[in-house]
Amino acid sequence: MALVLAARLWDERTAQAIQLSVEYVPQPPFDSGSLETARPEAVEDLARILSPA
Repeated sequence: MALVLAARLWDERTAQAIQLSVEYVPQPPFDSGSLETARPEAVEDLARILSPA
């Protein structure tokens, strides 16, 4: 439910990056719970978020 809320508050791409960061795979609303299934944009967003400023 939190991922759906994130998608509504921001966008689906942000929700996918969040899902990837917590590696949430069981019955996800988006298929981005691992590096193998995540869209390249979600991986890029997560890398940008986690990189030091």
